[in-house]
Amino acid sequence: MRIRSRGRGLTSAEIEVPDHVDDELGYAEIAVDTLFALADGLFEPLAVNVALRCCHAEFGYPLDEPRPATPFHQLRRAAVPEAVAIPDVWNRLVVSRAARLDRAAVLGWFADLLADPHCSQPGTTTGWSELIVAAVRARLPGATGRGVEPDGDALSVSEGAGVIRYPVERIGDDFWVAGPLAGNSDTVPFRVRIVNDAGSMSLEWWQNWSPWIEGDAAGRADVEAAIRRLSAMGWGVAPQR
Repeated sequence: MRIRSRGRGLTSAEIEVPDHVDDELGYAEIAVDTLFALADGLFEPLAVNVALRCCHAEFGYPLDEPRPATPFHQLRRAAVPEAVAIPDVWNRLVVSRAARLDRAAVLGWFADLLADPHCSQPGTTTGWSELIVAAVRARLPGATGRGVEPDGDALSVSEGAGVIRYPVERIGDDFWVAGPLAGNSDTVPFRVRIVNDAGSMSLEWWQNWSPWIEGDAAGRADVEAAIRRLSAMGWGVAPQR
C-alpha cells in the first residue's frame, strides 16, 4: 500500500452540455451528479469548493469584469475525522457546514450560491467556474482492508521514503481512510476538479493511492466502473494516464 507522489492515476474527460441545459444551475447539476457518480462506492466528499464568477445576464457567457465580492465558497462536513485537515483551496473562503454532504445538500447549497446576487452590476448574473474536492473519506477495497492492524484503527502506508500509520475507521463491514492528514496534503486518496466554461466542461480525477492505480490492484475495478459511469453520462473520457 503506497501513497503516490509521482505516477498518480489521472482520469480526464470533457463534455458539451446539451442545448436544453442553458443556465448555470443546470451546469451545476451536471457537475454535482458527475461528482457523485464518480464517488459511488469509492469515496465521500468531506468538503466541496466552488469558485463563482459573473456572467452576461442575457447570453450567459463569462465576464472578466466585474468580479463577485466573495468568489470562493466551501461547504464542509460539520464533523470530520480528527486527523484530517480540510484544505483551504483558495484564499478568503466563505465556509458553510452541513451534517452530510450528499447530493441534495451539495446541490441545494450550490443553488443558493447562484441565486444570491453576488454580481450586482446591471446586465450580470452569478455563475461558476470551478468545483474542487480535495478532502474525502475513501472506502478501502476488501483485500486491502485485511492489512488493517488487529486493533482496527490504523494501516501502515508507504509515503515518500517513510511509512505512515494511517488512521482507519470501521463503518459496518468496511474500512475507510480519510484525508488529507494535517500537515500533508498529498495524502488525500482522491481529488476531483470540474471546470465550467459556459457549458463546455472538463474534469480531472486524481487517484493517489496504489490500490486504485495499479492494473491488478484491489480497487482498480472500482475505478474502471466509475469511468464507465462517466461515459454513460456523456463524458468523453481520455485514455487513462
